[in-house]
Amino acid sequence: MPTTSPDDESAQTNNTISGSVFGSAVQIGQVQGDFHVHHHPSSHQRTTSESSRWKPDPLFVGRKQVLKHLRSLLRLGEAGDTAPVVLHGMTGSGKTSVATQLGAEVPDSVTSVFVDASSRTSLLEELRRLAGASQQGALMDDSVMSAAGPVTPELPVSSDILLIFDGVSSTDTLRGIVPRSVGCRILITSTVRYLDHGYTHVELDDWTADESSEYLAMVLPDSPDGDRALLAAALHHHPLALTQAAHHCRVLAQSVGPFLARLAKEPTGALGLGEASGHRRTTIRSIEMNIELATTTEPAAGDILTLLAHLGAEPLLASFLEREFPLTYVRTYGARRARWHKRLKKFLGEHRLATWSKARAMNNALIRDRAFAALLQLSLIKATGDGYLIHPLVAMVARARAGNPLPWLQIGFGLFAERIGDVHTEVHDHRDADLCLGHLIELTSTAIRHGYHGTAVIESCVHLARRLAVLGGTEESRTAAQFARHVLAIFAGPNPPRTTVGVPQVRARLALALISFRNGDASEALAWCSECLAISAKAGDIFHYVTSIRFLGEIASVVGEHDLSRHVLDIVNRERRRPHRIDIRVSLANTCTRIFLSINEIAEAQACSDWVLDQLTSYRLPAAVHQSALQMAALLARTVDDSEAWLRHEVALLDIRRAEQSNGRRPDRWFVESLHSTADAAIRANRLQLAQELLDEAVETAESTFGAGSENYANVLAVRGRLRLHQQRYPAALRDLTYCADFFRAQPPPANHMISAVLIHLALVLSATGARARAIAAATEAYEFDLAHFGPDHPETLMDLDVLNRVKAPRHG
Repeated sequence: MPTTSPDDESAQTNNTISGSVFGSAVQIGQVQGDFHVHHHPSSHQRTTSESSRWKPDPLFVGRKQVLKHLRSLLRLGEAGDTAPVVLHGMTGSGKTSVATQLGAEVPDSVTSVFVDASSRTSLLEELRRLAGASQQGALMDDSVMSAAGPVTPELPVSSDILLIFDGVSSTDTLRGIVPRSVGCRILITSTVRYLDHGYTHVELDDWTADESSEYLAMVLPDSPDGDRALLAAALHHHPLALTQAAHHCRVLAQSVGPFLARLAKEPTGALGLGEASGHRRTTIRSIEMNIELATTTEPAAGDILTLLAHLGAEPLLASFLEREFPLTYVRTYGARRARWHKRLKKFLGEHRLATWSKARAMNNALIRDRAFAALLQLSLIKATGDGYLIHPLVAMVARARAGNPLPWLQIGFGLFAERIGDVHTEVHDHRDADLCLGHLIELTSTAIRHGYHGTAVIESCVHLARRLAVLGGTEESRTAAQFARHVLAIFAGPNPPRTTVGVPQVRARLALALISFRNGDASEALAWCSECLAISAKAGDIFHYVTSIRFLGEIASVVGEHDLSRHVLDIVNRERRRPHRIDIRVSLANTCTRIFLSINEIAEAQACSDWVLDQLTSYRLPAAVHQSALQMAALLARTVDDSEAWLRHEVALLDIRRAEQSNGRRPDRWFVESLHSTADAAIRANRLQLAQELLDEAVETAESTFGAGSENYANVLAVRGRLRLHQQRYPAALRDLTYCADFFRAQPPPANHMISAVLIHLALVLSATGARARAIAAATEAYEFDLAHFGPDHPETLMDLDVLNRVKAPRHG
């Protein structure tokens, strides 16, 4: 049979997924994915000595570790029995390609034989031909095979044969035929996740980013690297989808750009463009067939899959489906306080009976387990720990099949109703784990795109705005602002929700205030806080009124305007005299501590902090209040140079925040802050080993979570530079501190709050290395910064002055 010319460009593109199989001891033919065409020579031609070896696919990319693992499991070239190996994965992931490439790379002593196993009938026919080719004559024992048990007829081949059973689509195909231990080597490719517990199973994932890049560079060499990277990311590195897309671009002589535009406009239509050798069906049709098969096996599987398709791109914990969950209001604002018959009428107007039935079915454990089993068996989803993950391309197809997203939004928001229903949480309260953030973001974004502004949408918007603002990354802050402004737009529109409570508007404004504050726009943050005070006072919402005051105090303490600080202090003291709950009174006292420190009234700050710490031992206060109290106590101890108390409070605060990470939540800026602040205190207490351990963790966490160019990362390097100064590692300290000084000089307040500390330690490093003029310049810059911010008598300013005088002093011998 003629081979494909390497110069044939279209053939190069087409031969990537499954390749071509050229010759074997039993049959010669070309793999056609779900459909195989084989040409069988006469029996006297089908001998091992006369067979030709397979030619490897020249466009096969990557998979080196997978091939190595398969060789190890199959023990190619070795004697003895082995268990059959199942290479399973999502349709189009390249299972046949890997199997045939392995068959082409086997040692000379091993002969590869390709067997069509797409049905039990075709498998038996191929095995009977094989039995004849091996000159054992007798047909396989049909009576034993019909029992479909673990005892099977012996396959008529020896250990120098590698049988590749391709395209197994059902567990019934192999039962009673393929034993659990066999003398030959058997590699099975299948979309079925689990065939038999006597076999060894290997899952094949999508290409890595490097593998996608390598393939696209070969087949689309004229396209820019950036366009190829966008294509790989848009198709989630799925081998079949990328092969089809590349083929489509080559056939139309187009660049990647038009295909990406088509994919963005008509994603499922784009998945049907192009061809790939070895796959008669397109990506979308292959996925659709598996969905149809799963739904036929278990009708609820389609509903579970569609729900997962409308959630985020991370696993859904099984626990979210195990508890009872309500149907939520997505189109309209719920009438919680209306009479029962009006609530029922509104409920029936929002929800359909079919949606209610789907939700009830998902609450049934047996139905749900059968549905998940059907989806897992066909590799439409993956099990990840205690959750389930859907492939993005499967999600794309499932959403298109579902059409109207409303029922799935009503059910989806209900899964997380407990996470978004508690409005009385503080900005720094992290009781809501981040396990559902991605799902809520996707649900909320979908609802906004479709113009829905019901209760669940508004509550989710304010929840996400608050939490994402606290996380503090650039992208999180941008997304948080979008959700917060959407809430304000809903209430400012012509048909605002009929609610007398201003909680959603206040929480949205608080999130915007926090974002503005972090971005260095203190005046805008103050304006948002002032609006929050007015709205919460009018609504009689004391919780958010006090929360607004506390945030106002934090802004005032950083801005450094004494008149503003005094004004906020008067408001806080007025509220402290009212009979509030103890947690509110403690929160107000923490705010007083912060403001007193900023205006250099240390004794008053100490009195407030002592009172707060006493309350911590007398009452069980909310975690957020407890953390704020410890943070203020640590800041005060640092200011008065009580190193032991500083370290004690920082360690206590870090222990609380570290415990919060045990639920799998992503580390936020507060946890990173605790790591480097505790390390800073450990340096002051001369606990350098502890400081080193904490900073190693802080550097890794900040870089992996926020990135090497983030404010959080710079904060960590600032403290690491100080540690390296104490360790007398001057070149390393100089690198860290110089980087941080340049970074913070470019930031607006309050993001530049660490600049004076960085400059002071940079001055000490420069002085130690003999760069006296540069040391004086750095110390002078730090002194002038704190002088303008705190005034001449503040401890921070006085410490700067002391360092400045030391670096100015002439050095003797």
